[in-house]
Amino acid sequence: MFLKHLINPKPSIVIFFIIFCIVFAVLPIVQFKLSSIFYHSYLHPIIIFLASIIIPFFLSTGLNNLIYEKNIIRKGNLVIGFVFIFISSPFINTIEAWVAAFFMLFLFNFLLDSYQKDMPLAQYYNASIILSTLTFVYPNIIFLLILFLVSGINYSNLKWRIIFTILLGLITPYIFYFMFLYLSGNLFFIPDFFNLSLISFSDIEKIQLPKKIWLSVLLLITVFSFFELFMWLYKKSIKSRKTFIIIIWYFIITIWTAFFSNIEYFYFSLTPLAIIIGNYFVYTRNRKIAKILFFMLVISSFYYKYMIAYYM
Repeated sequence: MFLKHLINPKPSIVIFFIIFCIVFAVLPIVQFKLSSIFYHSYLHPIIIFLASIIIPFFLSTGLNNLIYEKNIIRKGNLVIGFVFIFISSPFINTIEAWVAAFFMLFLFNFLLDSYQKDMPLAQYYNASIILSTLTFVYPNIIFLLILFLVSGINYSNLKWRIIFTILLGLITPYIFYFMFLYLSGNLFFIPDFFNLSLISFSDIEKIQLPKKIWLSVLLLITVFSFFELFMWLYKKSIKSRKTFIIIIWYFIITIWTAFFSNIEYFYFSLTPLAIIIGNYFVYTRNRKIAKILFFMLVISSFYYKYMIAYYM
């Protein structure tokens, strides 16, 4: 099966991954015009199309390399990269979410860099600046501040100076924003924080068959992945165990925020979910079930990605 070739992959697999990202992005326009699929309110469809290839590719490979280089998943693999692309199938023209998720990868990296540091002021300051900047576009992402506290407690470095540094990083972009608006004579606009409203589930029955199949497969794999993680978490190294606790909280915070915001917020939960699912496919001892589930994910994702244009 193809899954085994993604663990300790050969250089040819990396080339295949590049080709795969291009083909996967092109699927929706096999039967439709590019402008009807990759439409946007102010950007040209060609820009959105190119971004749909480039940004998810660098986001998925960056996430894959980050997890390996930090020894969170010690086996070299490209599983996380492939999984991320598959589970992001519904997001075909959400360029703002792609860019925001890409910068959140740096935020996540800074939090991981705080491990075994008594006073990681620079790491928390940089992470909080990124978070604060993203709130201009996605105000409810401010709830990721909880992840900063979880990280500080989990890595045993949460002190008053750290909390002050986080607050300083949060207000820094707004200070520059205020100065710019003041000098230009414009009114100061504050994002609408904590504007929470449970998304509507009234149209669940109207979800098209390809999406139902894809969601069912993803939910099944997610259940297996979390079960595998909780069963073997105690056997992982101290660093991996502490980091996976942060990843689990990362997923909980982002998925909760998405349910009370809008669909685009779900894209931010894909980063921790891809890590958890990737961990399952790499380490599970029941390789037969893993191969079957991975095959189901591949088939359902390709089917959904191809058919998604018919329901837009």
